[in-house]
Amino acid sequence: MARFHVVRGCPLAAQFWFLGVDARQGDLSLRGFRKAPAAQGSSLYTLDRLSLHSAGLTLLTPSGPLHFGRRTQTFTLGDTPVPLALGRWQVRAALQAHEQWVQGRYGPAYRASLVETLRPPRPVRAALPAWREWQRLGSG
Repeated sequence: MARFHVVRGCPLAAQFWFLGVDARQGDLSLRGFRKAPAAQGSSLYTLDRLSLHSAGLTLLTPSGPLHFGRRTQTFTLGDTPVPLALGRWQVRAALQAHEQWVQGRYGPAYRASLVETLRPPRPVRAALPAWREWQRLGSG
């Protein structure tokens, strides 16, 4: 099992757990993500400017590809580090578009029911309040 460093209060720890559930259940493909083999690890899922992998994500921006690495919990644009808050802000719209799709398909209580039934690991549970706040701020 892969181990990841998690920044306390970072909503992306919970977001990646949810995305992993979505991938296993076929929801990423159902939404329109193209699944392709990856050089290492899990498959790569791509939709529009967003690519997801168990190791992180890439968002194509006007300034170039913005990468988020799950192991390091860091964002980079090319070789340049990007502050965590700025990186999260830049990927927010793409990730929240997915959450809106999930909510439209399964209803507003779906994510909470996944937490109850699947019982995510402790670092993910610790990130859930930040994830909920991140979702709340994006919906208003």
